[in-house]
Amino acid sequence: MYPLPSSHIAVLRKGERVASLPVVTLSSLHNTLLEKPSQIRRSVYLKKCLLTFQLITEPACGTCRKKSRKCDRKRPICDRCRTRGLHCEGYPPRFQFREILTTREGQQRSEVTLSNDPLPLSTIMGLAESVLELPAVPETTFRATPSVDHSATESLDNSLPESAEDLPQDSSVSNHSSASSPISIQPPATRVSVASPLMVVPQLQNEVIANQPIIEYFERTLSQHLMIQAQGVDNPFQKHLLPLAYQHQGILHALLGLSVCHMHVSGNESSQYFVATSFRYRLSALHSLGSLLQKEEVSSLEPLEAEYILAMVLLLVLHDVCETGVSSHGAHLTGVSFLCNRMACPLDSSRRSKAGIFFLSALAWLDMLRGFSGAEKLSYSQDVRRCVRDHGSLSLHTLVGCPPNLFYEISRVLAAGKANLMGDLPLEQFKQVLDEAERFFRSWDPEQVIYPTRHEEWKHVAEAYRHACLLRVMRFPDPFAISCDDPRIKVSVSAILDVGASVPRDSVFYKRLLFPMFLAGADTLSPHQMHYANWCISGIKHATGFQHPALTKVLARVWDERQTSPRSLTSVSWMEFVSFPVLCAAYIGHTLFTSLDSKNANTDIWLRRRVPSC
Repeated sequence: MYPLPSSHIAVLRKGERVASLPVVTLSSLHNTLLEKPSQIRRSVYLKKCLLTFQLITEPACGTCRKKSRKCDRKRPICDRCRTRGLHCEGYPPRFQFREILTTREGQQRSEVTLSNDPLPLSTIMGLAESVLELPAVPETTFRATPSVDHSATESLDNSLPESAEDLPQDSSVSNHSSASSPISIQPPATRVSVASPLMVVPQLQNEVIANQPIIEYFERTLSQHLMIQAQGVDNPFQKHLLPLAYQHQGILHALLGLSVCHMHVSGNESSQYFVATSFRYRLSALHSLGSLLQKEEVSSLEPLEAEYILAMVLLLVLHDVCETGVSSHGAHLTGVSFLCNRMACPLDSSRRSKAGIFFLSALAWLDMLRGFSGAEKLSYSQDVRRCVRDHGSLSLHTLVGCPPNLFYEISRVLAAGKANLMGDLPLEQFKQVLDEAERFFRSWDPEQVIYPTRHEEWKHVAEAYRHACLLRVMRFPDPFAISCDDPRIKVSVSAILDVGASVPRDSVFYKRLLFPMFLAGADTLSPHQMHYANWCISGIKHATGFQHPALTKVLARVWDERQTSPRSLTSVSWMEFVSFPVLCAAYIGHTLFTSLDSKNANTDIWLRRRVPSC
């Protein structure tokens, strides 16, 4: 047979790594074949060469590589391991990052490179959207909650293990969690929450060392912006998330992507190189997330792997918020609602861990926040929010400063609003839920809550969230029914702005007033109150490095509309200026498949005012 050139023979050698070989393209192989003698059957030879090329560029699974055995490369689990009853360790990510991204002053910056065969962008994004968009859990119960705080139940969870890694596990857990000889990273002297060295699995040792400046930036700077780092409070990102990043490559890449993105948007690094690098890390994390979700479809996940998924989703959503101010498509939050529901209602409550409760609390809070702009966006079940109320009070306090019973009650209102919008809850019953909720919020006493520390600022922040919840309740069922001149609206707006004046601007609690300040600014007609709210929000942006462009744009459009629209004398709802793709779909389905009788008339009017383009 006519031989190929030496460079191509090197590529087609069996068992060699593609990264160490010359670059070979399909077109070059095809051109070589066309130069062969006519007696050779070009088509058959081409197929064999292309098949060999594919087998070499696609690595074997970890188990087959260790045993030097032929692998059929079937994903997510190869048939050879499955038929022999072996644990298939899966396939390595096709993204390979190397070298240090950022260095301290005086050191040279290196580039981050990718492997020669990355996944196409369309493939990765398609995988993320198709796998993560799962149906939401329906809401069916809207009973009023008693006006008691559940923060005291946090003490009952002190016996929980820190992570699912401390739970009894099967030997077939992910290969990242079963490393035989992990190395230890001694925490820096400035670390407060983690006292013991963090263990790094051997597979990630080089990558962790190479990216140590970025990891330290996350630990010393970014993680403190993401929570209330008061004296005497542990940082949950350092305590629960960092150890997982040292065990799983997807979490590590999601963490690096978020950190690099924050370096850029906060002004620490202005080069567009950081934007491209953060995007590459995010794509790699999405690839790892898709692999774990595919495994969930084939077989059940171990508790530690479930925590891997929740940690990656939390970091990816925070990456979206850091970049644009909002998670635009919401696929990450919606896609793991089934996993959050499973973790909230386990068959065995001993399988819970403190890390899992922290991730559950953070994701449930983000789901509730997007429900503020439209109740139809709410996707988590009431069981998840009940679990957060009963077991995640410390996580909610340290993350956002909102007491868990306020979180649970406003989530119950949003869930009822979603059910009413979809026609599952009659309007009269919905109004009863609203009346009960308004009485709850007006009678709620911040003095009856157990806070993480004795700082008075906890009560101030809780008071701001109480009035933020009242502002949202009063906008149901019709956001245009009550004017901003209404005394009830004015009282809540003034109360939130007074809290901003009570908390020092350099306090770690001040940055958690962002969302209440936004609602106060959106519901005021007073120019000096608008100016003060905007001044407070600007200070929070400067302190945290998060620029929140979506929030700023919505607020500016609301104020412009009030100055130019005749409706400014009645009300302008900030929810008009938020995208409603789910709402449009719900409205179209409603008008096509149901008749507009008296029962659904209010829903139709409300939808037409909210989405006139539909």
